[in-house]
Amino acid sequence: MPASRRPSFVDAWMETGSTGTCVILSPKAGSTNGSALMRRRSSRQKALLNWIALDHQSPVPLYQQIIEQLRHAMVEGNLRPGGYLPASRAFAHDLGVSRNTCAKAYDQLVAEGFLESMRGSGTRVVLAPDPQGTDMARETRALFQTLRAHDEFRPQDLDEYIGEPAALAFQPGIPALDAFPRLKWSRLLRQHALRGDQSILDYAHPGGYAPLRHELAKYLSMSRGVVCRAEQVIVVTSTRAAIRAIASILWPRRSRIMVEDPGYVVAKRVLASLGHDLLLVSVDDRGARIDDLIRRRIDCAGAYLTPAHQWPTGTTLSDDRRTLLLDWAARNTSWIIEDDYDSEFRLDGPPLPTLHSRGPGQVLYVGTFSKVLVPAIRTAYFVVPADLVERFETEVFRQGVEPALHIQAALADLIRGGTFSRHITQMRKRYRSRRARLIEALRRHFGDLLRIECPAGGLQIIAHLPAGVSAIEAARRAASAGLVARPMGVYYYAGGAGEAFHLGFAAVPVKDIEPNVALLREAVRPCL
Repeated sequence: MPASRRPSFVDAWMETGSTGTCVILSPKAGSTNGSALMRRRSSRQKALLNWIALDHQSPVPLYQQIIEQLRHAMVEGNLRPGGYLPASRAFAHDLGVSRNTCAKAYDQLVAEGFLESMRGSGTRVVLAPDPQGTDMARETRALFQTLRAHDEFRPQDLDEYIGEPAALAFQPGIPALDAFPRLKWSRLLRQHALRGDQSILDYAHPGGYAPLRHELAKYLSMSRGVVCRAEQVIVVTSTRAAIRAIASILWPRRSRIMVEDPGYVVAKRVLASLGHDLLLVSVDDRGARIDDLIRRRIDCAGAYLTPAHQWPTGTTLSDDRRTLLLDWAARNTSWIIEDDYDSEFRLDGPPLPTLHSRGPGQVLYVGTFSKVLVPAIRTAYFVVPADLVERFETEVFRQGVEPALHIQAALADLIRGGTFSRHITQMRKRYRSRRARLIEALRRHFGDLLRIECPAGGLQIIAHLPAGVSAIEAARRAASAGLVARPMGVYYYAGGAGEAFHLGFAAVPVKDIEPNVALLREAVRPCL
């Protein structure tokens, strides 16, 4: 409290264990009420924060380290609602830091809704992380759940988790392998393998094969509104390689990154393996709830999102949240990774505009051929700011994640000759047909037992199971019949998935959908 506003009395604190007794003594002689003797005693439960550990060598500011450790303790229930924290001056003395450092940490946690500061009463915990608490408490806990690099992930290895087989029916995220233009592709590969130009056998293509980068820049500009020069397109072997390169260049270790929950588990693993702290953002029918976080002024270095078709729910990030996100990124010079993994396949209505088309200065666009063509091509790409091209080319070379040049050359020809665009158009029609057939078959064999959720885009649907049915147990039974019926719960870290299947339809020929649904119904019958 500023000296000009400090009351003219002495504050004395006597602490025993975690209990603090506040004694307010009489005003000093000569003060306005100096003849009166007043004594007030109140006991409060005080938190002992001697477990706070600061790393003075870390690039993460000290106040941010304090925030992270206090927030984690409150979310995990180690700091209980109603408990009082030490005064910022005493806390700073114990930590050996300035009072401003602790005051800044307290102020941030007050803004986030974790703490409450009342004049004359101190600072206390108001977040109720008990999952049996109020709706607001449950919502706040989910909103601020943080995943750190040292945290152990929930079981996500599906082979161990439910024994998921290597089957196409009904594996999510797999395109129509039977419709891949094999003959055209094999001719292009042979053509480039036999080229007299030996440069196709060389190393000298940093950032990717130049003709492919050129074709991708044209394609992205026309189809996705991503305006860039060819050299801004960096070609790598996978989306996870793109995420790793971006996170390595743009975010110092222990940065806080927003990620969706549920979301792409592999992306979370990549970011966590680089030492970043992940802020799990819940998802509703308007996409990731980034508006709640931004309005609470959460300190965050960036975000990884799937805004067109949120993985795995298929929802679309609403326009107002897109605007809020881009304004936040520009205001805080934060970076956004936009994973546009299957945006070509919006089956109900035209493709949506990208975040990059509205805010290229702060958005790095990531795309892949795994969903548009086939995963085995092992080729993805991302678009970077012009002034960072050289750094990203060096990073990709350092990581050794460049696809084979003859594959890149064949892809360039596939795009240039029009086969690529024609394939996408044909696949949209094919996927609409396969999706419709799957929904019809599910309704025929399961009746009203399943509630089917059909996103506007993507290659999968969600089938909600009846109350009391375990999706994991049902998935195990489906796996024993050679079918994939992936539980939605495997995509969640903070919980709240409900019992539902994530069913892919793209890789199953129309003629095979009906018999496989019948087999699924028979396999899970004991669970229903």
